[in-house]
Amino acid sequence: MVWVRWVSVLFFSMLVLFSLPGCVSSVVAVRESEALFDLFVDVEPKEARIMIDDVLYGTARGTLEVPLRVPAGTKRVTIVSEGYYPFRTTLEYVQPGEVYTLKTALIRSEF
Repeated sequence: MVWVRWVSVLFFSMLVLFSLPGCVSSVVAVRESEALFDLFVDVEPKEARIMIDDVLYGTARGTLEVPLRVPAGTKRVTIVSEGYYPFRTTLEYVQPGEVYTLKTALIRSEF
């Protein structure tokens, strides 16, 4: 009788788990390419590093011709280069498939 009770509890637990919203049975797959936006960057100096949400995406060289593919949503963009003040901005509520162009020139630091 103990094993019947254990099996009943296990079955009930699985039934509750798979009926909750957000579980595997109710997940809708979104292709990765549909959840991205394009970010063109035109910045001087070209060796400046581009960070988005504290993740290094590379240098600015070539990003005016070929965009960065970035996950959609609100993004914190930081552009830094040795001997220059950092540039920071926030792109808010960016939707998948949108195209942004960010143009700036970093200001030389006196330090």
